[in-house]
Amino acid sequence: MLTWMLTLIAVAFLFVLYPFVFNDDSSVNKGQEQGKIAEKDNVRLFKEQQGQFQRQLDVGDIDAQQFARLMTEAEQLLLANTALTSNRKYKVLSGGLWLLPILVLLLPMATIALYQQVGAIEDQEIAALIELQSSVGNNSVSDSWNVELIEALQQRVISRPENIYYWAMLAQWAISNNDMASANEYFAAALKVAPSDSFLLAQYAESLFLLDGNRFTPRVVTAVDTAFAADTTNQTVLGLKGIEAFANGDLSLAITYWQGAQQQLDPAGAIFQGLQTGIDRAQLLLTSSPGGSSPMTQLNEREQAVNVSVRVSIDPRVPTTPDQRVFVAALREDGPPMPLAAKKISASQLPGTIVLTDADALVAGQELSTAKRIKIVARLSSSGSATPQAGDWEAVSDSFILDKKSAQVSLIINRQRK
Repeated sequence: MLTWMLTLIAVAFLFVLYPFVFNDDSSVNKGQEQGKIAEKDNVRLFKEQQGQFQRQLDVGDIDAQQFARLMTEAEQLLLANTALTSNRKYKVLSGGLWLLPILVLLLPMATIALYQQVGAIEDQEIAALIELQSSVGNNSVSDSWNVELIEALQQRVISRPENIYYWAMLAQWAISNNDMASANEYFAAALKVAPSDSFLLAQYAESLFLLDGNRFTPRVVTAVDTAFAADTTNQTVLGLKGIEAFANGDLSLAITYWQGAQQQLDPAGAIFQGLQTGIDRAQLLLTSSPGGSSPMTQLNEREQAVNVSVRVSIDPRVPTTPDQRVFVAALREDGPPMPLAAKKISASQLPGTIVLTDADALVAGQELSTAKRIKIVARLSSSGSATPQAGDWEAVSDSFILDKKSAQVSLIINRQRK
C-alpha cells in the first residue's frame, strides 16, 4: 500500500514539473497537441487508480465507504489537472519558477496527510497480522491470539467503528478467553452498525445467554426471539431455542429445534454430536417419564452418574493468598475452550478434592458425559477472573478417556502462564 502511494506521488510530480522543465516557444498547435496528450495521461492515471481501488475493494483491503472517498479524491484530482491543462498555454513565465519548490514540498505532504485520514494503511497492517495469525494459529500449542493484532483491532474500531468484521474478530478473541462480558459488548457494538444482521444477532444472543449463567433471563429470551425472527434456520439460534424448550420441559419442541440445527452441520463434528446427545436424552425422557418421576427429575438423577474426582494442591513455591480463587474445569481434548464442567473454590481450601459431574455443566447438551476424551485444568487466578490471563498459575492433566462412571486425577499448580 505504501508503495502504491509513493507511485502516485511520483506520477503527480511529473505533472507538476512538466510546465517548468519542458517550457519552450513551440507553436500554438503543438501546445494544443501537448494539452491533449496531457489530458489523456490524466484520464489514464484516473483509470489506473480506479482499477487499483476496485481490486482493493474486491479483496477486502478497503470497504465501500473508503472506496467512495478514494474515488471522489481521484475525480477531484482529475478535474483539477484537466482544468490546469486547459487553462495554461503550455508556457510558464520565468517568474513562475518560484512555485516549483513550494509545489514539490506541498504535494507529498498533502498527499500523505490526506491518505492518513481516509486511506487504508492501518487496515493493510491489520490484514498482514490476520494472515500471520492464520498461518500460525493451527500450529501453536494453544489458541493464543497475536497481541499486536488485538491491539491494532481495538485501536482501529475507535476510528472505524462501522467495520463489523473487526468487532466480530474482537468478540471471537474474547470468547477464546472465556470473557463473555467483552464478547457481548463487541457483538452489541457491531449490531449498532448492522442491527438486522442475522449472524450478529445469533452470536449476541448466545454470548448473552452464557453471560447470564446459562439462564433464560428476560433479556436473553428477547435476544433469542429477535435472532430467531431474523433467521429461523440459524443453527446457533435453533440450538438456543432447543435449550430453552428443554429447560421448560417441552422435550418434543426441543428435539425439533435441535434436529433443525443438525441439518446444517457435519455429522462427524463435535457440535452435531453434542446436539445428538441432547436429542437422545430428550427422547429417552419422553419414553421413560409415563407413570414414573418427571423427566427433569430423571435427568437430575442421571447427572450424578458420571463424575471426575480431582485432587488439587498448590506448589509451596507459588505465591498465593488465602482468598485467591482457584478454577477447576473439565474440557474436551479437541474442541472449543468452553468447559464441559467447572467449579471455583478459594486457595485456602487447598489441598483438597473437587468432584466434577454433569450438574456442573455450563451449557445444556454439552455435559461432562457427552465427551469421550477430556483433560482437567486447575488454575490459580491472579485477578479473580474466570478468564485465563498472563501471570496466572495452573496445572493441566494429560487427556484421558472417560469410559467409566468415575475417574480420579491429581494436579499440582506450579506453572505460570506467559
